[in-house]
Amino acid sequence: MRGILGVRTQGVKGLFCLPVFSAWIFAFFLMLAAGCQSAETAHTADLSDETPTPIRFDARPVPTLLPRTNLYLFFSSDRPLYYREGEYFQYWHKHWFAADDLRGPWNPITPYQLPDLLQSVPPDYYYDNFPYKLRKEN
Repeated sequence: MRGILGVRTQGVKGLFCLPVFSAWIFAFFLMLAAGCQSAETAHTADLSDETPTPIRFDARPVPTLLPRTNLYLFFSSDRPLYYREGEYFQYWHKHWFAADDLRGPWNPITPYQLPDLLQSVPPDYYYDNFPYKLRKEN
């Protein structure tokens, strides 16, 4: 039997028989499950066992709104510090932490638990690229 382009298709039929197709599907889901498990392990590897030291401020801690967002920055802090919807986020010793209060307690979080704006940029991106004239430093 000849198929499209004149190629013999007799042997191809065996790839799509039920037992072989079921094995392919099983192998696919097995690899998918293994990938999810390793991704979850990677998320927990991003967490720090350390607790951040208290945040120091050069001036009164006044948050500055990042235009067209709901994300605030603290320019007077000694490390990258952000605020959004009742939650503070800080970057300390190559790890992200979150708290409901500036004094803590600070809990380690994965980068995927950050606000979307912080997930895809370096921790100090907005500090370095925020227009100087819009900063409200006291």
